[in-house]
Amino acid sequence: MNIGIPNRAFFHAAFPCVFRADAPVIDGEINDWDTAYLVPDLTGVEGKTPFADVYMAWRDNGLFFAVDVKGAGGRAPNVRQPLRGDGFQVWIDTRDVRSASRGSRYCHHFSFWPGNGTEKAGGRLFRLRRARAHPRLCDPDRLEVASKVFKTGYRLEARIPEVAMTGFDPDENNRLGFTYLLRDKKLGRQVWTAEEILPVSYDPSLWGTAELVRGD
Repeated sequence: MNIGIPNRAFFHAAFPCVFRADAPVIDGEINDWDTAYLVPDLTGVEGKTPFADVYMAWRDNGLFFAVDVKGAGGRAPNVRQPLRGDGFQVWIDTRDVRSASRGSRYCHHFSFWPGNGTEKAGGRLFRLRRARAHPRLCDPDRLEVASKVFKTGYRLEARIPEVAMTGFDPDENNRLGFTYLLRDKKLGRQVWTAEEILPVSYDPSLWGTAELVRGD
């Protein structure tokens, strides 16, 4: 009997997140990202095809992301309620506690959205539902976000500084709980681990792991 639980929910995903010696310029251009920084695609487990490439890297001063959306999406961000509009959502647990189904002060939910001509790209940190404790919310101006929107898609870059992530210390702990969701009203949803049929938005045990590595 098919009860609708995605196959990815039955295993733990982990990947090496590579250190960047040179910090990318947050300008919406992704020519300075290469395949070494790609987050591996897991949608094929369910026979799906991704509509975007997602890149992730780290430095001691924070995390960096780039998203290359291939398709005529990104036209409907919702600045007032960003969780309901087109955009890129990221969950980070700076302690990667695999046994907890409720968030702690080390668990973060960031939302980033592309510009749409009248509003520029932006980002916010949200509180997790049902969390036992919450991190301190950071000023949105601390999040660097930029995008380039085309007829054939859009590109978005973001930087999360270390001060926006409670407990971020790669020397002390190089494993981060991690997952993402790309939502687009035209293109659909692209998720890294469990689909939204499960409480992935507030249950850290459903996230995967990004292992911060220095590379060769």
